[in-house]
Amino acid sequence: MGKIKVGMARQNRTIRLSESELQKLVDGAKSAGMSESEYVRHLIMHGGVDADYIHNRQNIIRQITGVATNVNQTAKWANESKYIPQSRIDQMCMQLGVILGLLKELIQLWR
Repeated sequence: MGKIKVGMARQNRTIRLSESELQKLVDGAKSAGMSESEYVRHLIMHGGVDADYIHNRQNIIRQITGVATNVNQTAKWANESKYIPQSRIDQMCMQLGVILGLLKELIQLWR
């Protein structure tokens, strides 16, 4: 006996687009980093596609990575020297606060 498929199988549809509509589809999918099919499905399910999605999130993640690198370098320095001045602790706390702020911003963008 064969396996029983659960759920609906995808079905193909053909749509007709003008040149300008097709160009909007191509440009929108490319800027969102999606295939044209993914882009259309996202539009149908969510009513819109955030074209800035990838760039905004990549920028915030890059910033978080940079600040986290600074925190790790400070921790490494403290472990090697077995001493950390209060100014370094204050700096690390400030950097951790920056990470927290960026993470909150990231969560807002993902909603």
